[in-house]
Amino acid sequence: MANLDYEQKLNSKPYRFFDQVYRLLVLNVITIILSATLIGMFPAFVATTATLKQGNQMNVFKQFIKNFLHYFKKSFFVGLILFFVYAVNIYAFYFYATSVVEDVQDFDWTLLFVNAGFIVSIVMFIIITLLSVHLPLLIITFESLTVGETYRTSLYVSIRYIITTLILFVLQVLIIGSFIYCMVDPRFLAVWLLVGISLPVFLQVKFTTAVYYKLSQIDFERIMYQVEDEEDETDE
Repeated sequence: MANLDYEQKLNSKPYRFFDQVYRLLVLNVITIILSATLIGMFPAFVATTATLKQGNQMNVFKQFIKNFLHYFKKSFFVGLILFFVYAVNIYAFYFYATSVVEDVQDFDWTLLFVNAGFIVSIVMFIIITLLSVHLPLLIITFESLTVGETYRTSLYVSIRYIITTLILFVLQVLIIGSFIYCMVDPRFLAVWLLVGISLPVFLQVKFTTAVYYKLSQIDFERIMYQVEDEEDETDE
């Protein structure tokens, strides 16, 4: 009888709700700590996504560490490429933004060039983010894909499921935007430290469940090999 009552308690909505809140809190804190090292930033984000996607299978800390180690190598190299691309784009944005103020007040053509570069850097930032929002879920769903194949698949999925991509983009901006807002209003920092990352990731997982179930039925690895074989035959 006692065991039955305990099972009912575990399956009750209040218990599941507070258990999920606890998991979000733990995952958020671990992700922030590992992200401070920069090396562990993207792998931590992938591990958080995997842990939330898998559901409550074990102790949340052990589950996160298991996923972090399992996906670390691939997610590290995917994140390294992404970091490099963002760094170049941010430098371009900074270069054009400062050039508008300091160098081009008296040269119309230069001013046009700099303004165009400034706008392009902003557009590129949005495009890069749109293409990257699927990367964590793709790493988890298609473990056999190489780093390059993961990026190629991300390009396809981002365009094919544009509505889902836009939802993920908004949630990704929410993570970054809320962090920036903390600098304006430090009182919001406490909320961000608790669920500023894990809650948007949780929503990303929930919103993409149906899409990634369909995608999981596709053998992208076989498709990639077919494309490579066709390219080799064309070259010959």
